[in-house]
Amino acid sequence: MSSPAVVYTSKYGSTRRYAHALAERLGVPAVELSSYQPASPADPVIVLAPVYATRIRGRRRILRVLRSAPGRAALVVVALSPADDPGRGDLAARLVAASGRVVTTFGLRGDLDPGRLTWPDRVLMSALRRALRRTPDEAAAKLLLPRTRVSQVDVATLDPVVAWAAG
Repeated sequence: MSSPAVVYTSKYGSTRRYAHALAERLGVPAVELSSYQPASPADPVIVLAPVYATRIRGRRRILRVLRSAPGRAALVVVALSPADDPGRGDLAARLVAASGRVVTTFGLRGDLDPGRLTWPDRVLMSALRRALRRTPDEAAAKLLLPRTRVSQVDVATLDPVVAWAAG
């Protein structure tokens, strides 16, 4: 069996932290999606990507990596929402369907630091907060209305991914 490949894209750092922790546990380097070149037949290929608004970051490149994977492939989606959030699952399912192959998916929770947001992301967050004010009892509203740092990265949640990679 060849060694696994851990490939990731990240904007604010949550996905990068997960990728490096996973790579360390698997004994391989974590490689940025933009510079990944399959030099040897890696098996499995594990791609970690964050969700921003209603999109998975790096979709086109992720599809190329998944399609070119010679063996098993996994997509690990990192978002603020819970792993069982239907919206997140729909995004992952559409991406997997577009790859045209069997891809195992996992969901992990990410962080949010309002002070690090780019200007366009601040505008999107402001619009989201306005919409959430109408439903203050919703979980998302409780999470995002206070405008404080949200820390949800927990490398222990990588255990199922590590077990899958080993199996």
